[in-house]
Amino acid sequence: MPIPEFLRERTQAAVGSLNAHRILLYGAVSTIAVTAAIVNALRNYSNFYSVAIYLSKSSRSVLVLANFGLLIALLCGHLVQQIFFGTLRAPEVERLYDRLWFFITESLLAFTIFRDEFDIPFALMFGFLLFVKSFHWLSADRIEWMEQRPYPGPPISFHVRMAALFIILSTIDFLMFIIAVENTVVYGVGGMVLFASEYAILMASVSNTIAKYALSTYELHRAGRRGGENAPPWDNKSMFVFYIELVTDFLKLSTYLVFFTIIITFYGLPLNIVRDVYITARSFITRLRALRRYQTATRNMDQRYPDATAEEMSQMNDRTCIICREEMIPRVNPTEDAAQAPAQADGPNTTPKKLPCGHIFHFHCLRSWLERQQSCPTW
Repeated sequence: MPIPEFLRERTQAAVGSLNAHRILLYGAVSTIAVTAAIVNALRNYSNFYSVAIYLSKSSRSVLVLANFGLLIALLCGHLVQQIFFGTLRAPEVERLYDRLWFFITESLLAFTIFRDEFDIPFALMFGFLLFVKSFHWLSADRIEWMEQRPYPGPPISFHVRMAALFIILSTIDFLMFIIAVENTVVYGVGGMVLFASEYAILMASVSNTIAKYALSTYELHRAGRRGGENAPPWDNKSMFVFYIELVTDFLKLSTYLVFFTIIITFYGLPLNIVRDVYITARSFITRLRALRRYQTATRNMDQRYPDATAEEMSQMNDRTCIICREEMIPRVNPTEDAAQAPAQADGPNTTPKKLPCGHIFHFHCLRSWLERQQSCPTW
């Protein structure tokens, strides 16, 4: 084993052991503290009601109980993580910490808007939201990892766990959204509006993740019917992903705008979502413009971009398509429409097409490129 690889493994093992010892120490101290607080209350009061009142009125006891509640939440989160994800990869942990830190700091601005309604139920609702949101992030990262796995992809147990997790997350999002909306309708605009908007965003996010998971699963089944590891790529997948992201941006933008309008009407400018509204709106508009340019660029591609003839191909010093790095071969039947030509071995259309600038690329490579940019790949 190379020395750098050995050192990295030893370092990761040492860090993991240190983190485990820290968690055990934190759990032991928290348990001792909450036990001492409860025992002290029982020594001073004889009945349960008096003990509960004392613990809720004592700021020190409330702090100890809140810390113990955080410990329980961490243990439950670790248990759920082991059930549905197993051991997290380093990039997943790093992204999770970054997102948690950013979401918490951003939420502090929201708390200033609802500072008069900030109480224990509000804090519990926020903690549960943070708990659920973390698993939305992890599920999205895990599906992204799945998309990068070669055929045959993850094992069956992965699909079972992901399907169960999607059902649970979707159910929680929907129920919490209904509860928040019903509370707002009954008691008026308040802090529950924040949770209604957050769970609406989570419903859009989990729908996005489920749709991408369905595409990746279909791609694996498709590859299994077409040669496994040697199966041709699925050209249309990128467009499906594009439309999924477009619809998700629209749903998120609509939710942000409704929440923004409600808050600015009853409370004032909600600084905590100004950035999210701007980023989502810019992403949605950018995707719409890209879709429009793509449709314009790919309309009548066969008539707009002529086939490269055998003479033109013979004059090329290098027949390699610079997009896919594969050799280009002229079409055998020049009278056949490239857009309707059957792909070789049920794969992508490899007809060489010539751009107005004179550069030549595969038909499917050119179409894939135009999904992202509407200029010559050599520019």
